[in-house]
Amino acid sequence: MPHNLRFFLLITLVLAGLLLAWGLGAAAPGAAAPSSLPTPTALPLQPPPGLPPAPHAPDISFIDSPTAACQVLRGGGCAITWNYLYANAAPGYVISMTVVIDNKLRGHYGGFFQTNMYVPSEMLAFRVDCGLYGASGVPRMGKTHAYALRVRASDGLSSANYGSVLCPLDKPYRYFLPTLRHK
Repeated sequence: MPHNLRFFLLITLVLAGLLLAWGLGAAAPGAAAPSSLPTPTALPLQPPPGLPPAPHAPDISFIDSPTAACQVLRGGGCAITWNYLYANAAPGYVISMTVVIDNKLRGHYGGFFQTNMYVPSEMLAFRVDCGLYGASGVPRMGKTHAYALRVRASDGLSSANYGSVLCPLDKPYRYFLPTLRHK
């Protein structure tokens, strides 16, 4: 073994031993210096006397929407898809779920006396423009599309999820093949 490597290993072992001893010494019981600050005590939170109790906040519906994806279609163009969409409005009922992409209504699903709604992936493919090279500001990618998922419940409550999806290029070979000139 070369001399420089032995010296490096020796120094590393010595430093590791010092750090280990320092860490164990600091964590030893009774080694900590006593604090002059008073220890905090938990006080129960109660409303001031004479006020009525706070009203119960209604349960708001929620939306479960796993990550959206933008995929290139075989015939050209792109499609935004989700694995599924799920909304819960219990104890009320789901009235509707809408999918808005780039401020355009693209999907509307209606409920009828159901506390939750599940929309499978087979019903969630929305055709969009892939965009030109770098249209989103990201090199080698296409356009970014904004989406909003909204749910309305029978008790007047609503919920929404917002996001954006970055699409790939429709035909990347147009942009990545070198230009050939024949002389």
